[in-house]
Amino acid sequence: MDPGSRWRNLPSGPSLKHLTDPSYGIPREQQKAALQELTRAHVESFNYAVHEGLGLAVQAIPPFEFAFKDERISFTILDAVISPPTVPKGTICKEANVYPAECRGRRSTYRGKLTADINWAVNGISKG
Repeated sequence: MDPGSRWRNLPSGPSLKHLTDPSYGIPREQQKAALQELTRAHVESFNYAVHEGLGLAVQAIPPFEFAFKDERISFTILDAVISPPTVPKGTICKEANVYPAECRGRRSTYRGKLTADINWAVNGISKG
């Protein structure tokens, strides 16, 4: 196959003919392999940062210690989790999940809640 042949029969402009198709916007069972490969590095690095990377970053944070009324108090972050983005509480909707394309369209943020487990101790005795 001639490498330049794929560029010969391109449409001259955008078309809206598929907008009325009932399956418009529904992802196919099998996605295009080239598109999956193109975005794979981005998706895998994001997933690593949110799961394993966040845990490693939390482990690297040293305990925060200070003195208060002749007692030594320390805070240690044990673990942190970023929850998937959802619609704000009180919003009437069928689906609570939010997706990046929806956020771009609404000009809103694609953020999730950050929850951390913290241990605190007084004079070396853990309090919770």
